Amino acid sequence: MEIHAIVPVKELRQAKQRLAQALDAHERRELSLAMLGDVLAALSQSPVRRITVISRDVAAYQVATAHGAAIVVDQTSDLNAALHQAAADVPDSAAILVAPSDIPLLRAEDVEALSTTSGVALAPAHDGGTNLLLAPAARGWTFLFGPDSFARHCAEAWRRGLPVHVVRLPHLERDIDEIDDLIWLAHQAGDAAAQRLARRFLEHKGALIWR
Repeated sequence: MEIHAIVPVKELRQAKQRLAQALDAHERRELSLAMLGDVLAALSQSPVRRITVISRDVAAYQVATAHGAAIVVDQTSDLNAALHQAAADVPDSAAILVAPSDIPLLRAEDVEALSTTSGVALAPAHDGGTNLLLAPAARGWTFLFGPDSFARHCAEAWRRGLPVHVVRLPHLERDIDEIDDLIWLAHQAGDAAAQRLARRFLEHKGALIWR
């Protein structure tokens, strides 16, 4: 099955506000771009046919271009509308993979794990969200990201008569939104760019981050 990946990226001046207690605006922007680069690097090594980044942020466009991703200028006001905009050109014969830009531990084999299933495949987040979604493009899939999106996406698949496959990937269960997530990222095995930043932040700002 041909897979088209979509990576939505909010404007970086608004990104990761819940980390403001420990990281200043420049550091949050640096972390956001590092995570985006890690996600795009993994996708570029996976069996996806096309990667699209949808955003309004010029810096995100630059990272996307460096990884061979297509760019769509976000004309919408919320995440789900942006995903529908980016999915408009995906052929009905393909599947759409939604990968958030803040899951820097994504690996190419994670995409392969989802792509071996039929119907709808999801990797849940620890807070009830959805951190990877693979769904058929035919008939216009309804994106339902937000609170409790995992349960809502499952219900949408069942409503459409599609089988649901839950792929549990512990290293993808947390997106990096809170200080605890940043600490968790730093302590995971690996050497992704975002992990190196997280470790640097812990080293230089330990007292502030740990309080």
